[in-house]
Amino acid sequence: MKKSILTLVFVFSAHFLIAQSNEIPEPANFKLYPTENMYNFLKLDTRDGKIILVQWSLEGDTRFEYPLNLIPLVAESERSANRFALYATQNSWTFILLDQKNGSTWQVQWSTNASDRLIVPINYMSN
Repeated sequence: MKKSILTLVFVFSAHFLIAQSNEIPEPANFKLYPTENMYNFLKLDTRDGKIILVQWSLEGDTRFEYPLNLIPLVAESERSANRFALYATQNSWTFILLDQKNGSTWQVQWSTNASDRLIVPINYMSN
């Protein structure tokens, strides 16, 4: 009897794990990317490339969100979940933004100082 119960538990557990591994994750409209500063994250709208600096804190007056770019990088008709992704560089203030559909790239510079924030295209140069 004990062996039968253990077998049933094993079969149901295996079935549950297989079912979970075959699930396709839902497309994500937003993703959070950590920075090397423990209080700051970059929130990416994966549909259009807009990025918001998110700072968390234990004190309410230092908790905020601040946009890095307000203008979408693609037309509304071209937006789709998971189109854009961020990649950290060895410079803790700099990320590379990639349009995974057409390969366009941007240098993303984040900072808590507004004058030090930027997003600029990285242009393709042929020889």
